[in-house]
Amino acid sequence: MSVLADMLAEIFREPTLAGVARELATLAAPLWLAALVGLLIGWAWRPRWAAAVVDVAGHQQQPVPAAAAAQQAPAPQTTVADHLAVVPRAKAASLAPVEEEELAVSTPDLMHLRRVVEEKDGGPAWTHMMDRTLPTFRYQAWKREPQNGPPQYRSSTIFEDASPDVVRDFFWDDDFRISNTWDDMLLEHETLEECTKTGTMVVRWVRKFPFFCSDREYVIGRRIWASGKTYYCVTKECTSSLCSKEQQTSPRGPVLL
Repeated sequence: MSVLADMLAEIFREPTLAGVARELATLAAPLWLAALVGLLIGWAWRPRWAAAVVDVAGHQQQPVPAAAAAQQAPAPQTTVADHLAVVPRAKAASLAPVEEEELAVSTPDLMHLRRVVEEKDGGPAWTHMMDRTLPTFRYQAWKREPQNGPPQYRSSTIFEDASPDVVRDFFWDDDFRISNTWDDMLLEHETLEECTKTGTMVVRWVRKFPFFCSDREYVIGRRIWASGKTYYCVTKECTSSLCSKEQQTSPRGPVLL
């Protein structure tokens, strides 16, 4: 602080206002340059899908159609018995028999997700952070900060031109995410375990981070439940015996649900 104070004192000793302005501009130039470089790096690193939620210049916000508003209505009260496990397409992977080991994603995870979505989990109120509407979909995001634990985020994406079945199939399709670079942050994926009885899967992802950060590796469990034409797709960070010790201890992000 003393160095900065001395520099400012020297600047304000300039005899003219123009001299003071020139010296202040010289002092601020490196800060502006650093900010510009940061913006350029962030823009170059953004995933392709992120551009879809940014309004195009001149694009007019459109009212949410009645069909979308209906989809946002609270889900009817159902019991665990109303949910049926959905088995994904067959994949070449090691089987994880239900009778031999605990599933990576279980019914309590489903019920926790439902309580969070329906805002009945007893946590703090959600703060609305983002609302973007395009011709074919609407995206919203919320955030809250529990007293004990990291910040939590919740989002809602409503597609106007996709059926629930299409979105359900996309949830599993890591090959599609990589093959057409829809998710160009996903560098590698591998199915480690798969339960053909419940559809529970354990997969390994390697995701790209900016050039000054190392890539991140995630081991996640996935499972889908169906209730009529409503699907609950649960993703949760987990561990797998098929991963090496280094993979299990690699840097990770927050727990996902």
